[in-house]
Amino acid sequence: MLDSVLQWCGFSLNNLPYWLRDQKVNNWSLVASSVWRYLGQTMILFIGAIMSIDGSLYEVAEIDGANKWQQFKHIILPGIQTILVLNIILSITGSLSAFEAPYVITSGANGTGTFFVQMDKIAHSDQKVGLASAMAVVLLVIIMICALIQKVVMNYLFRDADDGTAKARKHAQKVEKARKKALRNQNKVAVGAAPLFRNGPSAKAETAVES
Repeated sequence: MLDSVLQWCGFSLNNLPYWLRDQKVNNWSLVASSVWRYLGQTMILFIGAIMSIDGSLYEVAEIDGANKWQQFKHIILPGIQTILVLNIILSITGSLSAFEAPYVITSGANGTGTFFVQMDKIAHSDQKVGLASAMAVVLLVIIMICALIQKVVMNYLFRDADDGTAKARKHAQKVEKARKKALRNQNKVAVGAAPLFRNGPSAKAETAVES
């Protein structure tokens, strides 16, 4: 289908590469198919995150004279931080564990075998289950290291993205704890200063002796 579209655009079929055979372009062809596959899901997540931002923030920014780039940097980017981090994590783990596209389209031939495709071949074709299990553990460690690096980088990039909400929440929690502690201390003092009322014969005897 892509060849037909390119021919409509004026390209000759003889000049077009073999998209899945030529090792110069076959991996790029698989990358393009993966991008096309997940583009819709990613765009929906980003559009939903952008639409969830309060519109009054844009109005205030325009009143303060902020341009579109400043609004994107200080309003949109911090507002979609969670979705951005989620998509980066999914992209990293998905690229490291890519399996469906190269396995279904090329079966890992012509240099398109990913780590997961090779692991599947070693486990099922070569019957080296122990080696495949070790490869899976190594892949897990690589993904964890990449996730840790990504977390550090994102925390550094968004170090100034806090609008004061987190600090205000912590301050409110401290004030609430101090108020509860003061209330407990006040109740203890009130209980200790309260008079003791005794009932029964012993109380009457004590009253008679005092009189």
